[in-house]
Amino acid sequence: MLNIQGRTLNFCEGHPRRDFLRVGALSSLGLSLPSLLRLQSQAHAAGHQTFGRAKRCILMHLWGASPHQDTFDLKPDAPVEVRGPFLPIPTNVPGIEIGDHLPLLSRQAEKFTIVRSVNHRESDHQAAFHDMMTANRYQWLDKRNAAKPTDNPNIGAVLAHVKPRGNGLPEYVQLPSLLQTNSGKIVPGQNAGFLGKTFDPFLVKAVDNYAPAHDPGFTDFTPPAFRDAGGVLTGLRIDRRRRLLEQVEQGFHKAERGKRLAGFDNFYQQAFSLVSSTTARQAFDLGAEQHAVRARYGFTPFGQSCLLARRLVEVGVPLVNVYWRNGRRRTDIGWDNHINNFANLKNWQLPPTDQAVSALLEELFERGLLEETLVVLMGEFGRTPGISAEGGRQHWPFCYSVVMAGAGLRGGEIYGASDSRAAYPAENPVSPFDIGATIFHLLGIDVSQVFHDFLGRPHRICKGSAIRELVGS
Repeated sequence: MLNIQGRTLNFCEGHPRRDFLRVGALSSLGLSLPSLLRLQSQAHAAGHQTFGRAKRCILMHLWGASPHQDTFDLKPDAPVEVRGPFLPIPTNVPGIEIGDHLPLLSRQAEKFTIVRSVNHRESDHQAAFHDMMTANRYQWLDKRNAAKPTDNPNIGAVLAHVKPRGNGLPEYVQLPSLLQTNSGKIVPGQNAGFLGKTFDPFLVKAVDNYAPAHDPGFTDFTPPAFRDAGGVLTGLRIDRRRRLLEQVEQGFHKAERGKRLAGFDNFYQQAFSLVSSTTARQAFDLGAEQHAVRARYGFTPFGQSCLLARRLVEVGVPLVNVYWRNGRRRTDIGWDNHINNFANLKNWQLPPTDQAVSALLEELFERGLLEETLVVLMGEFGRTPGISAEGGRQHWPFCYSVVMAGAGLRGGEIYGASDSRAAYPAENPVSPFDIGATIFHLLGIDVSQVFHDFLGRPHRICKGSAIRELVGS
């Protein structure tokens, strides 16, 4: 991963893993760019078939797992110990209701479909996140459940491998920060896994300094790779870095030769192409947006990440992963509301989510991008039907909801259904792998394709099946 700068989102237990190179080290040289943005030089012809209409994709993940019973699948007739205090409200689509703390999204229901029957059996955050973000099952080699080189690749890595764009922009970007546990373990499913670091994401780690909500500068999304101590990189500064880096790279070639450095020059040139790209620099510059536009998304890490995601896909970045980040508290637990579920939802989680996601859908539609942009809002699992004595909901993978929009999907629909307690699917059960297969299908990728890991072992892209009722035949 190209590590830009800033904090990570901490969660659960574990040990830290350090990347081989970080921009923070040798940042004046930009040395990590060639190593971490290496791109495959030849496209795979089999990957250029087109099934869906998605030319771009934004995957938003509510890390920690949002409660479906309080957001997109309320059960007003269930006992109070199941339904909680929140109420359903009508949307602009007759017959569809969502939670009363999502008023802005309730006016956008004609644009999205709610899948209410997603389910699996993995109640561990890290493993379940891996399954959702890779569309493949996590392999438990030990109890540390941290990211490993043998993990399945992120959906963005598969897209970069099968359908590389080679347009001088990142193949896929991760916002606003790297997901890590409280003990520093990198959560699996974010990187390229067995495809190798060539296909790791461009990682923008936003600086979160907890300034007031009205301050548009409280989160800095401008990658330092595009800046130096003197400000924005000029052509002269880039040329100086290039010459200095060439000297360093010569040392690497003398010290280590072989397959690991094969094609390094091409990757190096691609990295400098990115750094010197006016399009890339402008896309990452949120300061170029009018204050009213930034305010529309909300001055939170999640809101500004959604805005940046729109800017990136608009200029040609194929896929952007946006992970939940609150930014209002020193300790960000994500959506893992084991206690105080309803206060957390009301005060910290639902308002910025409602604001950001509704603004994203509106802007994509207004700019004529939604028909060719797939937008997905999901978590790693749901929450328990019952409410604990501490007012929380516990982990519950047996039923939850995923929201999908754009890319030719019909909006204003519900697929699947849960039972009377939102505990188990009652109709049309869907697995995380089916969600992944649907995403791949809309991106024009045949999930039956086989690619190989660094040991030459074959892997099918995904073992799930696209939801035909959503994507058609």
